[in-house]
Amino acid sequence: MRHSPSEAWDREYSKPDPLWKGPPQADVSVSQGARVLELGCGNGKAIAALAKNASEVVAVDISRVALRACGAAVPSKVSLARADVLHLPFADRSFGEVAAFHVLEHISQHDRPLAVEEVRRVLVPGGIVHVRAFSTRDMRCGKGEEIEPMTFMRGNGIPYHYFTADELRSLFNGFEEVEMREATSPKRFDGKDYLRAELVAKYRA
Repeated sequence: MRHSPSEAWDREYSKPDPLWKGPPQADVSVSQGARVLELGCGNGKAIAALAKNASEVVAVDISRVALRACGAAVPSKVSLARADVLHLPFADRSFGEVAAFHVLEHISQHDRPLAVEEVRRVLVPGGIVHVRAFSTRDMRCGKGEEIEPMTFMRGNGIPYHYFTADELRSLFNGFEEVEMREATSPKRFDGKDYLRAELVAKYRA
């Protein structure tokens, strides 16, 4: 039995040891004074880094449990809201920058362009979108049932898509590419070497 996206994420974040516990992300930066929208904020790993330079951060997630996991100690300039990235409850041209860290890979092939159009809609002209997404070289690529090309469903009911750089570029067609790189880090489990790989990109509307 497959769960709805919100149910699957609620179940995941309800676990005592969720997959996304991770350390806070420190290597993210937005422009000084920007009003920032973070999509899929999860348990708030990137909130503090985004808030460092931003004038305001609005962090959204589809999971109520994830939003509760952000805790009450978020900076005063940060507000939390439950929202679907395909139907953002914000006016056109509301934000100077958007952060989409490991969000697009959990959206279906059909819906990913719709999510990008929502990002375009809420950005001011010349606004920036920061993207992080799993690369096809990531050690987890191929794990689970392939439900779409390079998209795999694991036992937790959450789909994972793995991007090539060209595919990500195609998805953001019409944006100006400011940055595109693959960030990797070696991992070792049970005496074997693995690679964690993600694409880090920045586009201007």
